[in-house]
Amino acid sequence: MIKLKKSIPVIIFIFLIGFPAFSHPHMWFTSSLEVVFSRKAIKGAYITWTFDRFFSADVISGYDLNGDGIFSTKETADVYENAFSYTENFYYFTFIRQGEKRVTPEHIEKDSFSVWQNKGILSYRFFIDLSGFEGQEIFLACYDYTFFCDITYPENAAVKFIYDKTMVKPSYMIIENKNYPVYYDPLGAMDDNRIYYKWAPGLNTYYPKEVRIRFENAYEKKMDNYFFCR
Repeated sequence: MIKLKKSIPVIIFIFLIGFPAFSHPHMWFTSSLEVVFSRKAIKGAYITWTFDRFFSADVISGYDLNGDGIFSTKETADVYENAFSYTENFYYFTFIRQGEKRVTPEHIEKDSFSVWQNKGILSYRFFIDLSGFEGQEIFLACYDYTFFCDITYPENAAVKFIYDKTMVKPSYMIIENKNYPVYYDPLGAMDDNRIYYKWAPGLNTYYPKEVRIRFENAYEKKMDNYFFCR
């Protein structure tokens, strides 16, 4: 069981602290991945969040102080420290699974964070370290199970790979996880911060949409194809 504060405080911390005029009670963003390999092993992933126009406008007006449409080094640091860093309290909405075990990023380094806007639409980008994971399959997910934040994967652009084609052959699939759901109390008090991984009476079920990353040795794959075609 992981403790996760309900998303109404997310709205309070992320939206109200730093730009008090924010009044929109709900937000939307897409989450996409660039998965990085080092030779035959997975190294990590760059995650990009692209936000709705309402949230974008508040961050742009609150932190692009000179109005030039570009976040300077200082402005980027301000966004990281006063807006993005609060998502650490909520595990960056990012969950990593192998088998039955789910974990979350411990900390996102400031040096890996960037922010930009394109025609009034804001994006965050940051890196998560996956080098400690073994095996050739890993599941990544970005979600807020309470639905106060509506998070989706962009169609046809959810995942890209950065890899050496002579070393590894990666692939991905987006799957609604029916085998390892999460449970939550829809009637829980505001200070009930729990996510449950075992069902109990009164709990609702949420099935995360996960990105399944699989990869195999390129040489072994080539040899398999060779013998198959003979």
